[in-house]
Amino acid sequence: MSGENWQQWLPMALLVATAVIIGFLIWLIILSVKLHQLRRLLNLVEGLAPGQPLDHLLEVLMEKVKENRALLEDLEGRHGRLVKELSRCLRRVGLVRFDAFTDVAGEQSFAVALLDNNGDGVVITSLAGRSESRCYAKPVTGQTSPYRLTEEEREAIKKAMEAERGVQVG
Repeated sequence: MSGENWQQWLPMALLVATAVIIGFLIWLIILSVKLHQLRRLLNLVEGLAPGQPLDHLLEVLMEKVKENRALLEDLEGRHGRLVKELSRCLRRVGLVRFDAFTDVAGEQSFAVALLDNNGDGVVITSLAGRSESRCYAKPVTGQTSPYRLTEEEREAIKKAMEAERGVQVG
């Protein structure tokens, strides 16, 4: 090769070398970012057992995962039991006020149904008169009672079952 041939290819060689160097710089930046992310994660993991080898840290992490799974299974079991118990709690209330006697006004008498989600519970009726009051309680199973229910008691049970929560006053 002659001297002038070499000089002819020199700009092209410099251009290729510059492109290769720029490619390596981009690759170096990408690797630096990845290394920074790995170091940050490693610092988080090393907080569990400082100064331990990576395989030991992984064992510690796997043990924590097993513990968390066991805790989650326990919580799921508790949740199921609580949901079952909650369905049996008295959470539906229906209240009907009425005038039991013609000589007493102001709807002083009432029937209140206290039921769970299955329609089980009790209906309590208070009949207020001018000189005396009487109170009756009847068990309720499946929205019915073995005792004869009055119209107001049936209405209180209906309102209780329609209620999402709290008291339905009529």
